[in-house]
Amino acid sequence: MGSKRKRSAQDASTAAPVPKKQQKSADKTLSKASTPPPLDTSPFLDNPKGADLKREVQLYELLGSEDTAERLNAAGAIIAGLLDGDGVEESTLQRHLERRLFRGLASGRKGSRLGFSIVLAEILGQLFGTNTLSATKYTGLTFEKVLGFLIAKTKPDGDLSGQEERDHALGLLFGLQSFVRANILFGRNETWNIILTKFLDLAKKKPWIREECGWVIVEALAQMNQKEAEFTLNKLQEEGLGQSPEGVGIWLTARNAFPDMKFPNKPWGQSGNPLEHLKPLAKALKESSSNSEKNSQQAKQTGTWNAQLHFAWNIVLAQYAQGLKDKTDGISNFENFWKVAVDENLFSSTASQERKFWGFLLFQKVLQDPNTYSTLFPIIFSHNLVRSLINQLQEKDRFLYRAADKSLKVLIHTVESAPQTLLTILPQLIGRNGIYDFDRVTKTKTIEKLLTKVDGSNARTVVDALVMPIKVVEGDDHAKIVEMRRQVLGDYLLDLAKRVDVTDEALSTTWVGEIVLPTLTSIAYCSDSAFQPPVSERTRILFRNRLMSIFNHLLTNLNGFSYPCTLIQTFAPDAVGMDEHITDAKDKALSTMNKILKKAKKAEGQEKAAHQALALLYSLVLFQLYNGESEALSILAELKLCYDKFIRHKDNEDSDAEASEVLVELLLSFISKPSALLRKVTQHVFSVFISDLTKGGLKLMTDVLESGETLRGQQELFDQEPEDEDIMDVDEDDEMDSDVEVVDMNGDEGTFNGHLAEDSEDEDESEDENGDGESSVEEDDEEARKLDDALAKALGTHRLDQDLAAEDSDSDADMTDSEMMALDSKLVEIFSQRKKQPNKKQEQKDAKETMVNFKSRVLDLLEIYVRKQATNPLAFRLLLPLLQLIRTTKNKQLAQKSYNIILSFAKGAKKESVAVVNVAEQVVLLKAIHTEASKDLSHVFAKSASTSSLLVASSLYRADKNLAKKIATVYRDSQVAWIEGEVKMQASFFIDWVNWCQSHANL
Repeated sequence: MGSKRKRSAQDASTAAPVPKKQQKSADKTLSKASTPPPLDTSPFLDNPKGADLKREVQLYELLGSEDTAERLNAAGAIIAGLLDGDGVEESTLQRHLERRLFRGLASGRKGSRLGFSIVLAEILGQLFGTNTLSATKYTGLTFEKVLGFLIAKTKPDGDLSGQEERDHALGLLFGLQSFVRANILFGRNETWNIILTKFLDLAKKKPWIREECGWVIVEALAQMNQKEAEFTLNKLQEEGLGQSPEGVGIWLTARNAFPDMKFPNKPWGQSGNPLEHLKPLAKALKESSSNSEKNSQQAKQTGTWNAQLHFAWNIVLAQYAQGLKDKTDGISNFENFWKVAVDENLFSSTASQERKFWGFLLFQKVLQDPNTYSTLFPIIFSHNLVRSLINQLQEKDRFLYRAADKSLKVLIHTVESAPQTLLTILPQLIGRNGIYDFDRVTKTKTIEKLLTKVDGSNARTVVDALVMPIKVVEGDDHAKIVEMRRQVLGDYLLDLAKRVDVTDEALSTTWVGEIVLPTLTSIAYCSDSAFQPPVSERTRILFRNRLMSIFNHLLTNLNGFSYPCTLIQTFAPDAVGMDEHITDAKDKALSTMNKILKKAKKAEGQEKAAHQALALLYSLVLFQLYNGESEALSILAELKLCYDKFIRHKDNEDSDAEASEVLVELLLSFISKPSALLRKVTQHVFSVFISDLTKGGLKLMTDVLESGETLRGQQELFDQEPEDEDIMDVDEDDEMDSDVEVVDMNGDEGTFNGHLAEDSEDEDESEDENGDGESSVEEDDEEARKLDDALAKALGTHRLDQDLAAEDSDSDADMTDSEMMALDSKLVEIFSQRKKQPNKKQEQKDAKETMVNFKSRVLDLLEIYVRKQATNPLAFRLLLPLLQLIRTTKNKQLAQKSYNIILSFAKGAKKESVAVVNVAEQVVLLKAIHTEASKDLSHVFAKSASTSSLLVASSLYRADKNLAKKIATVYRDSQVAWIEGEVKMQASFFIDWVNWCQSHANL
């Protein structure tokens, strides 16, 4: 009998109109289960009963399944059961068509319409197609009769609900589509006119289904010849559907298929090209009709809004893309189209939120296909669209916030999948119609995420795009605008550099040093006539801070020394004022640094690291010199001494100071500043020169630990009062992104719960204990008296407790205007002076934080020292200062760090013996530790003292086992003093000693 066409799973997507909200999706994911088992394909019976009826019901149940594989498997079995071999009887086939298939189209159950339409298309093809079964075997099933089945079974009769009416309309649509996809309406059979009329009647009667009807007509154009296409377009125009979204799609499709066909004069002219009539095209795509439209035949609006783009937009976009590919259409044509049809239409100020939603969908569609539309990307970021995008992103409760947010996600995904599009997209967001500080205004991280895609291949172009908007800004408020943009540029460049993984040796980071850093320095230190208005000093300082922050990131290890060294050699700071003396010192320092770098290339190992560390110091001090820091010149002189000693191995006769002590003082001056960069650099340099550290250098470090954590301690340590500094007024974000390191001094790290647990944070109590100044109450009273006296003098009055019999002064009501203004000036001056006066409480608090920070950084260096120099006899000189710090400090973090250093020292000393042991010094140290242990009864302090004591004891015992008696004598004397009540100590101190003895006993 007739042979059936085999269908694959791919056919499921073509077996239905464009998926819409009103119908089930045809593209359900295939079931993860195994392939469905083969079904019974034996011929159907005319009057099935029992098992045959059950089998028939099950097959049609599977035909309506939402699972694509099951649906196609059932479709194949039903078609085979009806048409395989000689086929079934005509009555049987008619029964299935009338009572099962056409009737099932009106069902809204699961995937019934999809499955039933597949079977119908196949059967109709066999009946009226090539095999013409209707003329040979099934002569009673004429085209008109079969079409009548469809009309009868999808006609809503009786009192039906709205949903039931929709189901019947969709059933008719799918049935008519089955006739089209059966490929039987053109050529020999002139039946298209009948089907087309049904489509048009359905589209006019149910406007909400008009788009699906139009899509099926577009599909049918592929089967038509030119004459049939001309007939179709004329019919559409007569029904008023020409100037509609469906008409646009059909006209363009027909024009592509038949370039020489004769088009109706209306609505798109004899050329039949809607793209040549932008305003009517925009109105059609917007689904809008003019109130003045007199043509009653024009199609009415659909009356419903669909949250999906009309298929006509896809056809229009594809038309422009093909034109660009074939070079038959220019970008300017698309730009005109986008401006009229999208920017001034969907995104106009009067456009509804629903149409703007379509605009965002269109924007996303173009972005999602960079291979096709990448050349059009600069155009789609039009003025109204970008404005609407930014506005909707500013508040999450905006109607289109999710649509705008989805647009940004699509944009980011496009750049991630096609990195070359970054060079096109980024300038559109921060320039032209965008806004330079896009992330701040939209409260997103869009630009930040885009900048993660910068690498050596596109860095130059990206940085140029970032710099361009900050060079020249015109307008009434241009100075303020350009200032803001330049500050944001500093953040962008910082983000660029921080995205680089400097620990990945396989990743090239040279572009940071060649592009990002020179751009920063050109603004921070150099004059450039291209920048109008000129760069302000505030912006220069901000860029210098950003530069230090980048150095901090790049100097993860000492290998990053080349970035500041290379940079300092490649630019001239012409925007920095330097006199002849400073210029001479700068030139000499650069010359010395160049010599060190040359020697570093030839050196190896530790010597190479020393050269690199010293060159790094030179470069950073030169940057300090450019920043105008007063001590930079003296530091350069100290560096020269270190260079002569450590590199040239030559003693400086003009200086009595040891080079190691000079280096330590230099490093201490670095870490005394709240800079994360200087802290990191100090640790790098300290690690390199750690073996050259002398007794005097260690003493300088431990002296810091012995200083008080008060204002007086700060003044004594630095030998002077803190100097006032001009504080630049920067934004909160600037402060957080600068190189200034913020340390939380209230952290409760560690496990100290002894004397530190009772530490009070009350500043007044701390001041009283250290004897610093008068009490806060007395200070407040004195300040109040001074304020009262100043106000009394200005106002000509007196306090209530003074001279109550004094004559009343004239009322201010009798004062003239000039006298009132003069009085206001005096009052302003009085309160301004009061505001400028230092606050003792705040000074004490700031001093405490400064000293605790400083000590914390010194402890970091000492930890490095004991970790790398555990066998160095000098390391034992740290034990007593560390114990004293644990006992005296009121900061848990410092105490915990000190204890950890002692533990680290003890751990390192266990691995190897101390190189040389001075027995006398060690015994004295052991006694001092025991004395120190008696000064605090807390368990934690006792543990620290015990660990330190046993560390010294172990060093003596390893040097000479005969020294066990001397060690035991020290412990015996301490124990006797403890028993007799001369000192108070923890019992655990001696228990640890007994355990140590047991572990070293010769059993």
